[in-house]
Amino acid sequence: MKNLDYRKPIEFTVPAHGDGAFYVMEDMGPEFYGYYHRHREFQLSYLLKGNGSFMIGNLIRPCLENEIFLIKPNDPHLFFKGEHAEEEQPVHIVHLFFSLEKLLPFFDMAELQGIRSLFYQIPSSKLLPAEHAAAIRDAFLSLSREEGAHKLIKILEIFDYLRYHEKQLISLYSGLHKVDFHDSDGVRINTVIKHAIDHYKRNVTVEEVSSLIHMTPTAFCKFFKKHTKKTFVSFLNEIRIEKACQLLVNNRVESISEAAYQCGFNTAVHFNRVFRNVMHESPSEFIAQHAVEK
Repeated sequence: MKNLDYRKPIEFTVPAHGDGAFYVMEDMGPEFYGYYHRHREFQLSYLLKGNGSFMIGNLIRPCLENEIFLIKPNDPHLFFKGEHAEEEQPVHIVHLFFSLEKLLPFFDMAELQGIRSLFYQIPSSKLLPAEHAAAIRDAFLSLSREEGAHKLIKILEIFDYLRYHEKQLISLYSGLHKVDFHDSDGVRINTVIKHAIDHYKRNVTVEEVSSLIHMTPTAFCKFFKKHTKKTFVSFLNEIRIEKACQLLVNNRVESISEAAYQCGFNTAVHFNRVFRNVMHESPSEFIAQHAVEK
């Protein structure tokens, strides 16, 4: 990934304008928004074009075309392109933001009780897989073109569709019960995450990343574990395994060993052990289940 400015805080202000209850942002370009961030609004994101990875809390998973992400308020998250994605391949994603607090009177309507429970009682952020989400693609595409009542009708159509497919939603629970840290901590976490994503192919040490944020290695380990509930080494290995999954599923390497070495592992034995620990299956089993046919 390209080097980015690490100074931005984790707190993101949705650039809403006017008095509207809903704000639509359509991102088209070479990259996703490149910062690990959070905001007070609920977010629905439809990935129209461009594959990559999605991080929420301390969970990392692939993000694929035609998937919908339901992101709870204040859940820190980050979309980023795959290491092996073509540079010229654009990203196209539509985000719908809305404030649950602001919309409380709206959702008090008897006709919207089912939809209300979806958003106000959701236990964790969720994902709607492509096989279920694709049918609502055109509704998301039209959001940036519609205004007034026509826009509201489309939004209610999306809400009702998600309510109808609530059983198909996949939990993105990351294990973080509460994410409560100041912007200065957010800047530090963001710096560490971006550095790990940029340099996962080589041996990234605790001493190296702790010096980036001006902490001692011991203080950094405690700090990182407090905010992510995992060690930095575990986090780095999960990034490596996610990258390896992208290589394996798209047949971009000749062997499992090649995927291991390309993603920063010194031996195939270590890679296989970490892969099974993260994915709960062996690389061979993963390939059999997910590999794209040539």
